[in-house]
Amino acid sequence: MKTKKIKNPLIKRIPKELIGDWRKYLVIALFLILTIGFISGMYVANNSMLTSAEKKKTDYILEDGNFEISEKLDEDTIKALEAGEKADMKQYFLDKGHEEADKEVKKAVDDAVPEKIEEAVKKGIEENVRTMASEGVEAQIVQYEAAGMTVSDEEKESMIQNIVDENLQPAIDEYYEDAYKEAYDEFMSSKDYEKALDEAKKEAYKEVDKEVEKEYKKAAEKYDLDNPDYKAVPIKIYENFYKDTTEESSKNSGKIRVFMDRTNIDLYSIHQGRMPENDHEIAIDRIHADNVGVKVGDTIKVNDKDFKVTALVALVNYSTLYEKPTDSMFDATYFDVAIVSAEGFKRVDSNIHYNYAWLYKDKPADDIEEKTLSENVLAALISQTAVNEQDIEGFLPNYINQAIHFATNDMGRDKVLASILLYILIAVLAFVFAITISTTITKEASVIGTLRASGYSRTELLIHYMTMPVFVTFISAIIGNVLGYTFFKKTVINMYYNSYSLPTYETYWTSEAFYKTTVIPVILMFLVNLFQLVRMLKFSPLKFLRHDLKKSRKKKALRLPKWNFINRFRTRILIQNIPNYIVLLLGIGFVMLMLAMAVGFPDSLKIYQQNVADMMFAKYQVVLTGTEDEDEKPIETTTKSAEKFAMRSLEYAKSDHKESIAVYGIEPDSRYIKGLQKMTGNEVYISNTFAEKYGLNEGDTFRLDEKYDNLSYDFKVKGIYDYSGSLTVFLPIDNYRETFDEDDDYFTGFMADEEIKGIDDEYIATTITEDDVLKISRQLDHSMGSYMRYFQYVCVILSAVLIYLLTKIIIEKNENPISMVKILGYENKEISSLYMTSTTLVVILSCIVGIVAGYYAMNVFFKLYLMQMEGWFKFVITPMGFVKMFVFGFVSYLIVMFFDYNRIKKIPMDEALKRVE
Repeated sequence: MKTKKIKNPLIKRIPKELIGDWRKYLVIALFLILTIGFISGMYVANNSMLTSAEKKKTDYILEDGNFEISEKLDEDTIKALEAGEKADMKQYFLDKGHEEADKEVKKAVDDAVPEKIEEAVKKGIEENVRTMASEGVEAQIVQYEAAGMTVSDEEKESMIQNIVDENLQPAIDEYYEDAYKEAYDEFMSSKDYEKALDEAKKEAYKEVDKEVEKEYKKAAEKYDLDNPDYKAVPIKIYENFYKDTTEESSKNSGKIRVFMDRTNIDLYSIHQGRMPENDHEIAIDRIHADNVGVKVGDTIKVNDKDFKVTALVALVNYSTLYEKPTDSMFDATYFDVAIVSAEGFKRVDSNIHYNYAWLYKDKPADDIEEKTLSENVLAALISQTAVNEQDIEGFLPNYINQAIHFATNDMGRDKVLASILLYILIAVLAFVFAITISTTITKEASVIGTLRASGYSRTELLIHYMTMPVFVTFISAIIGNVLGYTFFKKTVINMYYNSYSLPTYETYWTSEAFYKTTVIPVILMFLVNLFQLVRMLKFSPLKFLRHDLKKSRKKKALRLPKWNFINRFRTRILIQNIPNYIVLLLGIGFVMLMLAMAVGFPDSLKIYQQNVADMMFAKYQVVLTGTEDEDEKPIETTTKSAEKFAMRSLEYAKSDHKESIAVYGIEPDSRYIKGLQKMTGNEVYISNTFAEKYGLNEGDTFRLDEKYDNLSYDFKVKGIYDYSGSLTVFLPIDNYRETFDEDDDYFTGFMADEEIKGIDDEYIATTITEDDVLKISRQLDHSMGSYMRYFQYVCVILSAVLIYLLTKIIIEKNENPISMVKILGYENKEISSLYMTSTTLVVILSCIVGIVAGYYAMNVFFKLYLMQMEGWFKFVITPMGFVKMFVFGFVSYLIVMFFDYNRIKKIPMDEALKRVE
């Protein structure tokens, strides 16, 4: 007969334990679900958006770069560029110069010949007339002398001149035309003419050669046209013409860039609607439409002409709406991009920008190789457009196109924030798990003692008490991940969509999210519970039955002052629950840390906006495209207070992070950057933001690198300049020119406290004003503002959950004293007052301590976060922000008080009689 296996009776206790203490496990589960769900959502959204964005770059045929030309390219030029052929620009200009010299010399000679011949012919006629007159006068004089008359030389000359004056003009009228033609034909076919022409050409050629050599040398140095390592780069070129004009809607007006619909390059994702089908329809950017309140079906004015919006799209080459590559920040409110049909493009009455996009036949492996390829493309473009007498209006390789890369770079940095939140979560979970299992063992001491006395081993009890916490954690992690892939993911995705013009996305599984938000918490719960259970199950069954779970001997009760009973009782509660209140303090501190971020970030933006004017050393900065105009004259401004400066961007490498540093060359005794002492050699001043972020001090040496070249520069910190606008290095402009091997008159722009005037727009690369700097904070506020408000509400919920869990543990631990007080005749309100007043004082103290600790801790975490990002942003919380943090924390406790009061009411009076110690 087969023996039936006896089931472990402890298994039956697990469902009963779950039902009997469902509130505790529900709260733990809720806390885990919220935190794991939110962080999992961040990881999933981040990974999905980045993966989708990278995939769409291929699917939507993202350009490898673009350039703009003053006129449309012909087919031969396009074929030459696609083959990577460089035109012989120098020889072209020599030939052209010689050809022009030939024309000018011949014209000059030919213009001079008629005058010379006319003069010679007239002189010849005059000489003939004079000769004939002289002969006639001589004959007359012979007759006069025969008659005995004498004629003086003066009289003779007068007679000759009278005859010449009388007969010269008739002779010219009669003989000039034939004589001129004969003389002209004779001279033009003579060797003298050819010799004169050749000599004039040789002199002109010398001047042409000298000028061409000078100009080519400048261009070759600037664009490395004579690079011996030049290799032809095969590319495919596509037309991507656009028109810039004005846009007006019912709520907004700004600029719009209109492209003709295309099917072979820089495609788009349709979020809503359909593409334009006639000349009165238009598809506009989705994020811009959201910002200005335009929907599909609305009508907008483009250059004062009505267009119906038929679609909201996201262009793959405009994930962030940068109007110009030199803009300090994108602007999704006052700048828009759009797609129209070919007929609609004709209807937009504005100048065409002949923009061309290209794709490499062989993709580069990295940015450094791409830089080399793009430089070779530029060299070919310069030569080909030069020989076709066209101007290059713009050249932008993919790797430096902010409109393409800013969004994905920013999303990549969000993982740092998610990791920081996760590490904080793990620390708090460790404390919560430790106190929870400790309370469970204390509460179950009698049961454990009985089971141990009945023959159950420590291992069986260990497995039993490990089952429920690990099970709840695992289920919560699974639910949290499900919410992370659904609700929380959508929340974070919406945050990204609220900032950037991103294509439609697909959700991708990420092992990183599962590992960090599921595996780690489950392992953590397992290890913490294992440690606590192993430590506490070492007690003997008798000690469990006596509830004597302390290794040290029972200490003598602390003698209290002669207060009234109520105050003494409350004090005892505080003393007996110090470990629990410490955990409560830590839990509230965790919530306050998150609130510090949720409240402090908007406050920091507000403070930044209010003080941005003081952060600029000049109200206006104009960065030029070059230092000379088309006539090779230095570009100057009519603004007398303007001061020249030189600027470039280098990289500072720290660990695995590289950051752009602005290097300014400033005039001696600058009126805008004041108080700098004399600098020699490689000495520089650095901004206080640079010093604070990387811990640099006076006397330190640091290195800056060229971003795409293997060049490095070492500098020594002479001093720290009080400037918070950006991470900046200052040095004298002469030292700047020497350090970076620039000309003695090199500069890149002007700065002034008034508008800089007198410079043509074609020579201005960008203008930096207070509004441009504010654009950054406006965009951040628009992107993160609603997200931070949402995060504040999440913090209130987490705070309530955490306080509920910890106060529940405190009350459960004191069920016996509460029951005893009820036996003594105290009402529920009085008992609640005894316990809840003590807890309230601890909560108030914890909120205050948590606010202070959270503020300073957030400064540390914020610095760690910014160390992975560009720039430096001082973390600030306003006085009203501190008040808001306290109110949020205390409101959470007030919500919990209601449940605590009901919990105290439900403790029966016979609870104290069940335990005999």
